[in-house]
Amino acid sequence: MPMLIYEAVQATPVQFVGFWSCRYGYAEEELYDDNIEHELTEKRILDLYRWKNGGPLSARKKSSVQRNFIERRMELQQLSPGIQAGDFLARFLNGGAIWRIFWLHCWQPRRFPIYDQHVHRAMAFLQTGAPEEIPSYDPHKINSYIAKYLPFHATFNGFGDQPRIVDKALWAFGKFLNEANFPTDLS
Repeated sequence: MPMLIYEAVQATPVQFVGFWSCRYGYAEEELYDDNIEHELTEKRILDLYRWKNGGPLSARKKSSVQRNFIERRMELQQLSPGIQAGDFLARFLNGGAIWRIFWLHCWQPRRFPIYDQHVHRAMAFLQTGAPEEIPSYDPHKINSYIAKYLPFHATFNGFGDQPRIVDKALWAFGKFLNEANFPTDLS
């Protein structure tokens, strides 16, 4: 029987990302890897949202992806590559906050990181030492992504050419915080 002792260790961002990114595991990762940073065809968009969903899309979710993203994918060509996240998300108002943010990521994955409950939890814990869940109200999720998460993610600028490794580390850590039974009070 393995006996474990939990010990918090201060780490640099490089050490943190190295440790936690190795603990990342998500179903059907190839759906993401094979489709991101390629032309956003209908099939690729469906595969990316299937990955984001963690499995097959229900008829309702597939219809939402079709209506809010696939049918509007040509609008991406009309956007300035330097558009701000808030302006992009104001243009794509439907489909739910997290999926709209993922749409932004699909369009410019190196510029706009993925945002979800796990990375939000990781951010909050790293900033305050206390667990915090993602806001439940969609406008608050959008505001949290723009005002808090984008600046926070930018602090990992040493990974400029590999922003996905930061996403993986934060996701794995945030998921761990949610599932693990360990003390979060580090004082």
